Amino acid sequence: MIKEISHGSEARTKIKAGIDKATEAVAPTLGAVGMTAMIEFPGLDPIDADDGKTILMHIELEDKYEQMGVQRLRKAAIRTSEEGGDGTATTTVLTRALVDEAFKLVEQDSSMIREVKERLQKGLEEVLKQLENNKREVKEEDIERIATISSLDSEVSKLIAEVIKEIGVNGVMTVEKGSRIGYTSEVVKGARFESGLISPFFINDKQKQQTVLENAYIILVDRKVSMNEQILNLLNSIGTGNDILFIATDVDSVALGTLAQNAVNGIANIACVRNPYNATPAKDFLFDIASLTGAKVISEERGMKLDECGIEVCGKAEKVIVTKDTTTIIGGVSDDSLELRIKEIKGQIESTTSSFDKDNLKDRLAQLTGGIGVIRVGAYTDTEFNAKQYKFQNAINATQAALQEGVIAGGGIGLKNCKVKEPMFKNILSVPFMQMAKNAGIKDVVLNTKESSTGYDFKNKKIVDMFEAGIIDPFKVTRLALESAVAIASSLVGTETVIISKNVKTD
Repeated sequence: MIKEISHGSEARTKIKAGIDKATEAVAPTLGAVGMTAMIEFPGLDPIDADDGKTILMHIELEDKYEQMGVQRLRKAAIRTSEEGGDGTATTTVLTRALVDEAFKLVEQDSSMIREVKERLQKGLEEVLKQLENNKREVKEEDIERIATISSLDSEVSKLIAEVIKEIGVNGVMTVEKGSRIGYTSEVVKGARFESGLISPFFINDKQKQQTVLENAYIILVDRKVSMNEQILNLLNSIGTGNDILFIATDVDSVALGTLAQNAVNGIANIACVRNPYNATPAKDFLFDIASLTGAKVISEERGMKLDECGIEVCGKAEKVIVTKDTTTIIGGVSDDSLELRIKEIKGQIESTTSSFDKDNLKDRLAQLTGGIGVIRVGAYTDTEFNAKQYKFQNAINATQAALQEGVIAGGGIGLKNCKVKEPMFKNILSVPFMQMAKNAGIKDVVLNTKESSTGYDFKNKKIVDMFEAGIIDPFKVTRLALESAVAIASSLVGTETVIISKNVKTD
């Protein structure tokens, strides 16, 4: 394939043109008075999108250089959205502004590339330090406010706040398709832990790159599983067409190949997950999951051999969701052993004198008692459900991000009020605020105050204390937006050569 090569300022300018076009599409959605974008779906009704991620996912430009700029911007916005739950529009406008500033310096003197990169990093550290000083912890009344800001929907935010109050700060929430129109919620027994799919061959939801198991059999093993002979009796006992979750020290070799082949051939939906712990914590973890699901831990120390076990050792769960990094077990079918396990852990917490052990025991107790909040969303079409699901997930993630790292004054004022020495950041920190003002149709906003939390309520058009008015942003979301913007600017400012495939017309 023939390639086309561009160099220097010409190459960077072409890529920046793509960032500019994408930003113009996303920027109007920023703020409480943000607008929407209408996106074509061939053969279906168009959708209205009010979030940057959805808009960026559907931008495909004809010019390949410009599309490279869109792809960089999209990746940064998605990172902010997935880790923080919101902030895609903020990431987008900050990125364009910072790229503009960095490019100006490099165009004047190309020898400044390294210096500009260093200044970008130092400026980032300077801003984050000020934001850290200005943030505060989340209060109970903030939960619904944050969800409202993210979703722009009071019904969504109220439901999320109610569920979080029930499951606690460290609880897990999922969003599923409901059988009837509207929103419902419930809290079920379950747990989430940090360990994901051993092999991508188990993925059965290609769009989300995850494995979803329904009415799953749970198999818990305290050692490595390698041989076919170890699993055949279990598989035959469970039968075909059933969903299975294996949790073991490891699953490899021929056993892994057999299980993966069964999944690929549609014989069963299967997921294999490594025990996230070692030594004694690994055994404790297995027995915790056993108490949640009714499973029996297959352990040779207890006189049990895997190749002799059948369906009688399996636990059950209503649903299991396994990604590349996490496993969520929802609706475990437990018995009286769960209450006994909880009492046992509470007793250990009271008797231990080690603060380290006490913290670990409290984490285990939270897994067994916190529960999982399940929000069910009913919609007329899959397209409508996907849009509503994304709105809920965004609001949930933003709320949890705030609970993790605290909040700062919202409405762009948290960034605008930062006092920094680095000239590049002096010019860009007010950009989100100015964009929100533009979206609200306000030309001039004068804030004669030194209070870092005083800002402008664009919805009601008045100056307020942002914390008192409930206009707040998760610190984590703002941090991620800044980090993403700096990462893209640093990468692009050092780009000297761009290579693309060239379309060649043939007769």
